[in-house]
Amino acid sequence: MADRSPEDPRDGQSPLPDDRAAHGGPDETQDEAPRDWAAPGAGSPDGPVLEEDRREYPVPSGSHAATGGELGTVIVRPAGRKGYQTVTLNPDRARDSAKREARRRRRRRRTIALASAFGVFVLLLAGLSLAVKGLLPQLNPEDYPGPGGEEVTFTVNAGEGPLAIGGRLEDEDIVASREAFIEAVNQSRSENSIQPGEYPLKRQMKAADAASVLLREGVGQVHYVAINRGMRITEAFEAISSSTGLPVDELEEAAEDPTAFGLPEGAPSLEGYLHPGEYRFPVDAGAEEVLTLLTEPTFAALEERGVTDEEAQFRAVTIASILEAEALPKDYATVAGIIENRLHPDNPETGGYLQIDATVIYGLGTRQLQFSEEEKRDAGNEYNTYVHRGLPPGPIGAPSTAALDAAADPQQNDYYYWVTTNIETGETKFSRDYAQHRQYQEEYRRYCAENAEVCGG
Repeated sequence: MADRSPEDPRDGQSPLPDDRAAHGGPDETQDEAPRDWAAPGAGSPDGPVLEEDRREYPVPSGSHAATGGELGTVIVRPAGRKGYQTVTLNPDRARDSAKREARRRRRRRRTIALASAFGVFVLLLAGLSLAVKGLLPQLNPEDYPGPGGEEVTFTVNAGEGPLAIGGRLEDEDIVASREAFIEAVNQSRSENSIQPGEYPLKRQMKAADAASVLLREGVGQVHYVAINRGMRITEAFEAISSSTGLPVDELEEAAEDPTAFGLPEGAPSLEGYLHPGEYRFPVDAGAEEVLTLLTEPTFAALEERGVTDEEAQFRAVTIASILEAEALPKDYATVAGIIENRLHPDNPETGGYLQIDATVIYGLGTRQLQFSEEEKRDAGNEYNTYVHRGLPPGPIGAPSTAALDAAADPQQNDYYYWVTTNIETGETKFSRDYAQHRQYQEEYRRYCAENAEVCGG
């Protein structure tokens, strides 16, 4: 700091004499400073020019020199009219500059590393975004405005979910995109789920309209029941009970009087009248309501074909149930003609006996394909058509609409026998007499010997 003196007439400051040196430091050791340097205002009437004080002063504590470094040089420069300022020269300036440069390089490397890491993160994020975009439905999936054009029947298969259904709807041009359909299903407020069955839809429908039909919006919750063709009534009752929760004995009690459902007197049960198909019942439907809904399609199909008499209907259902068990759909009409031929009591081949294995097996209460000779001769089995002439006491299962058609309108022919000689292709051969039939039977045995896995041998 500059020395101050109260005698100085200018603001109490006294200029230092040129020859005064701190601690006796020689002037020649100091850097030469120009003698014409002057503080601001030099040469003015306010005061004389102040020269640079180049004497050495003690280095302040905490400085590089005070902590063991080389002695720094303190230069006192005039700071204006009111005194001086000190400047300490740093002899390690070059080394400090190198350190600062090293720090800058390290910061630059960190910056580059961070920038590279950020770039990789951005690329990964972009890739993930593209992947997710490919998996998730589009934000604005393509959709038709509706209401649609050509009417079509769309079948939902058992086990299919919205993804599979939406894909097929798109393939059949019922909706514009699977994504729009899935979005419509997710946004639906219906409490129902899509059930297997046939649904009336249109080409190029709005996805929400298609979802509404399949979800049966506006319809309360329902129970779904599937009756398969050929299913026996005991199996049907189990299926109904499993779906609706109605006890089997409650269903049996409701079906105890077949005439209450439109069957003729003497009908042993509702066997054969529970029409194959897929049904949806209100959750509060009782046993009688369920059975009525299951039998109505059978009566409707018969009446449509002109069979309205109860006895005639019962006969047609019985024959149709045999066709369902014994023949392939393509052969229904031909086999129906054979059954009619065999039922003639004076026919030269069977004498009025149907001689059909499926009826015997039904009477045995089994699902086996074979039975013994003793069982074949058992007259105690009312359904044994080898020992009882004519039709069995009633149907032996649920016939399809195609079987009902054939029973109501059998093909006129002179055959008495048939046998499928190739199970894989369904090839069936018909005979007018037993001798020819035995030849075809032998052909079938040879086929089974060569294809035991197909015949179950």
